[in-house]
Amino acid sequence: MKFKKVNFLICLSLMVLALSFTACSSDKNTSSNKVNTNTSSNNNDKKVNSDTAAVDTKDKDNEQTTQNNGSSSSGTKNTSGINFIKKQLDSSTEITFNTDWKNSEDGSYSACIEGKGSEALEEGVGKIIIKSGQNLYSYEIENNTQISPKYVEWADGKNLFVVVASSHGTLAKGGDLYMLNVNTGEVSLLIKDSSKKQQIMSVQKDGNNINLKVNIYDDDAYNESHVEDWVITSFNTSLSGKIEVKNSDGKVVYKINE
Repeated sequence: MKFKKVNFLICLSLMVLALSFTACSSDKNTSSNKVNTNTSSNNNDKKVNSDTAAVDTKDKDNEQTTQNNGSSSSGTKNTSGINFIKKQLDSSTEITFNTDWKNSEDGSYSACIEGKGSEALEEGVGKIIIKSGQNLYSYEIENNTQISPKYVEWADGKNLFVVVASSHGTLAKGGDLYMLNVNTGEVSLLIKDSSKKQQIMSVQKDGNNINLKVNIYDDDAYNESHVEDWVITSFNTSLSGKIEVKNSDGKVVYKINE
């Protein structure tokens, strides 16, 4: 009887130990699962934060790209519509049938028109000749024999006012006004009248103003005309700011840069 009681106590003790071990294992697994869950959650949070940061960076990059694409680049403010081909000539080239030479403000260049006579009144296509020391260059209008340089005057040390008119006929007493940079070849359109009734004949610089002689046709048949004195006010060769053209009555007839 005593032996059975001892066996019973031993069995009871083993059962208690088994239950205790099972409970500990369960708690350990639960704790491990909890840690894994927290770790996974933290990793997911980090991934979300990383993805969000990547999106933010991409958005900022896109925003910067948009800003860069939206910025206007600096350049010619007026589309000229014509191009000049520059050619270097032999220093011994003889210039004939040309207008008088005109020196730039700093004396580094001289310019004339060759091929249209001493007053550039003859029919035909002329070309601008630029002389710098012993170097000679020609500027010819590209792919257009219907128009020709008719008058030139220096705006400063490197920019040349050029009146471009019809190369044939007697109706072209003047033409449209351009500015040619003899260093870069850049051409800017200053004044152009599509009706051809207002034709720039000559250009003279007077400080910051540019005085113009303009032939105005009074009828559609181009039979009657008169000459007016116009002025370009506050002119600068960078074509910045407000530049207006006023007629003899002081009325604004043209705005450069608009």
